Formats: sequence, structure tokens, C-alpha cells
Amino acid sequence: MRQLNWGILGLGNIAHEFADNMVKLHPIYAAASRSLDSALAFQKEYGVKKAYGSYEELLCDPKVDIVYIATVNSQHYSCIMACLEHNKHILCEKAIWGNYEEMKIACGLAKEKGLLLCEGMTIFHMPIFKEIKRMIADGDLGAIKFVEAELGSLKEDDPANRFFNPDLGGGSMLDIGTYGLSFVTYFLSGQITDMNHLMSPYPTGVDETWSIALKTDTNEIGSVNLTFRAKLPKRGIIAGEKAYIIVMNYVRAEKAVLVYPDGSEETLKIGETAKALQYEIQDIEAAVLTGDHSLAFVDHTMKVVNLMDQLLTAEGRQ
Repeated sequence: MRQLNWGILGLGNIAHEFADNMVKLHPIYAAASRSLDSALAFQKEYGVKKAYGSYEELLCDPKVDIVYIATVNSQHYSCIMACLEHNKHILCEKAIWGNYEEMKIACGLAKEKGLLLCEGMTIFHMPIFKEIKRMIADGDLGAIKFVEAELGSLKEDDPANRFFNPDLGGGSMLDIGTYGLSFVTYFLSGQITDMNHLMSPYPTGVDETWSIALKTDTNEIGSVNLTFRAKLPKRGIIAGEKAYIIVMNYVRAEKAVLVYPDGSEETLKIGETAKALQYEIQDIEAAVLTGDHSLAFVDHTMKVVNLMDQLLTAEGRQ
């Protein structure tokens, strides 16, 4: 398969982490910042072929096949639509967007143009989760009854930073909530029929802490607990009639513990946490080059966006 020419929009911390991993697979074609000096520094650091001082210049480059959007949350949708207008495939950093109706418009345009539009959600691409899905399908855990995800990120108590700034897409749902919802819904079967929640806001009005309960038409229960002002373990649990699995660091997991009813345990280790973004890049490239967009979990992303939209709307954030 041919090598895709990637362009990167927005050159903050996550873009550097992405680039660190991409150059281990192949060179980066282009990078753009609103400051040409920043783009040139990024070019020098990662050996990027083209550096642009505006997003529009990069999007007008006909050699760019796919764009990684690494801007702040509040800019994601405008960047997505600009990429689609210029006929570029898209990998957008999480959370891709919180408005379900707008995402339906974007996904519809992408489908019409034959373009991939997907989210940078490492959970979907970790080898260990693919193995756990196989185990569930083979009945190794028995019928699934309960799936839980927790994540607490102790952000600095500063109303001015992006995490608490409503104008920059702040709030825990759009930053870490998408991880918890992605994990839980990935392992729940059936359709979600009920959702209840509690939310506690930060003084700026953005959502700080959530407790979310889900139920499916297969009578499975999901639970997601999040906070921006306290630490919680990055822990996921998948509980079935025959055994349960505990996954620590579920965002980029490489290990899990299988626990049987008699208390005996078995440790699974598949893949490497350090290669999480490389697994993601490889799956996205395969989705583009083969045309099999299921490899990028587009439908699952839309399910999560729909849930986020419902939750944020219920709390007056949309």
C-alpha cells in the first residue's frame, strides 16, 4: 500500500506526541500553525517536508491526503468542515465534537465525498481490547452484565486555563468524558435505552465532575465516573457471569487481569502502551487505503458523540 501524505493542523503538545510516533512509521509531509515560526520549528524538529503559516495554505496543498486536527476543542468543527471542503481525509483529536446534529452534517458530507472522518480514540486501536472483544464473542467471560470506567484528572485550579474556559471548549466531558464513554459503550452490547447522570460544575460554568449510568436493551449496565479536580484511577471493568476483567490505564492499556469467581487470576499482556498512537495511525491508514472505514470506528464515535450531546444539553452546555 502506498504511503499517505499527512498534514498536521495545530502544533501544541498533542501534535508533538503524535509526530513523535508518526516519524517512527514514516515521514510527515506537512504541518501548519497560525505562526510560521512555530511551523518552521516543528518542521526542523521532525523533518517535515512542508511548513505553513496558516491552516488554509496546508489545505490548499494538493499533495496532502489526510489531516490530523490537533487544535483546541472549540476549533475542531470549523477545521473539520474546512478539511472536507478541500477533499482531505480527517483524523481529529478527541473529543471530535460535542454536537451530534453538526457531526451528522460533517459525516454526511464526508460520506458524499468518499472521505474518512474519524476521531483519535486510542481505545479502539489497542491490541489488548481487540483480544478482549474476541474473548467476549467466544463466551470466555459469559454473558456481560456490567461495564465501568473511571477517570479523574487533577487539573490546576485555574479558571483561565483551557480546561475550565467555556470559550475554548473546556469541561471534563469533552476532554476525558469521551474516553470513559468510548470504553463502556465499546464493550456493552445492544442499544442504549436509558441514561441517567449527576453533574457538578466548576465556577466558570463548565462541567467538572460526572457520574453517568447507562442501560441497554440487553439488560447490561454501564457506569462512567469522571472528575477534573480529583484523581481517580484510569480503571475499566468488564464483568460477566464467568469472570471479570480489570483494565488499568484503559486509555492506552497493554495489560489486563482476568479474575474468576473463585478468586484465581490470569494476567493478559498484549501490545505496548508506548505504541498506542502508532496502532491508531496504522488502523486509520488502513481504513483510508482499503476503504474499510469500520477500521476507524466511525459509527462508534457517532454513538459516543450522541451521548455527550444529550448529557451536555441536559446541563445547558450546548
